[in-house]
Amino acid sequence: MLVKDSKFIISAAKAEQWPDDELPEVVFSGKSNVGKSGLINALCNRKNLAYSASAPGKTRLVNFYEINGVMRMVDLPGYGYSKASKQETKLYGKLAERYLTQRKNIRLIIQILDIRHDPTEDDLHMIEFLNTIGLPFVIAVNKCDKLSKSQAINRARSIAGMLDIDPDTPFILTSVTAKRGMEEIWDAIDFYCFDQEDDNNETE
Repeated sequence: MLVKDSKFIISAAKAEQWPDDELPEVVFSGKSNVGKSGLINALCNRKNLAYSASAPGKTRLVNFYEINGVMRMVDLPGYGYSKASKQETKLYGKLAERYLTQRKNIRLIIQILDIRHDPTEDDLHMIEFLNTIGLPFVIAVNKCDKLSKSQAINRARSIAGMLDIDPDTPFILTSVTAKRGMEEIWDAIDFYCFDQEDDNNETE
């Protein structure tokens, strides 16, 4: 998709603030500082559409961004931030869980991991949760520019072996700096947000 118009809509602290329409939504999930906001910016060719904080743990609300008037990207609160209090962690977790289990607009989840590190316990719990709720998701292994090409391939294979995912789950190496993987992610977005809806409309 060629992004001609992208804009911030709202930072929602509760379900009542979610946009009330039927636009399809693509969700960006991952631990704090994994690069969710940066990936949204790169996909939209914008530097500051999504707020990238200098310190992790700053995305504490559900942030909605409208793209070309036909879909939204949604940035969930990051998990696993060690300096967040237990009360904060529980609050943000419930906010994200409520969105993921109640929101009817969700078409795809981009679950982001850091290629330099093994999946954390929080990452594994999140993927287990995604398997449970049954929404389609892809794995974006981010920051692959930090490694050589051969190192990135080997690390991706190693990480894939640690995850309990369907073998057909798309596994995309991404880099905001090198703009790697952007086309593959857009292909997944187009398929789940638009191609499938077109197929459904044809069968009705």
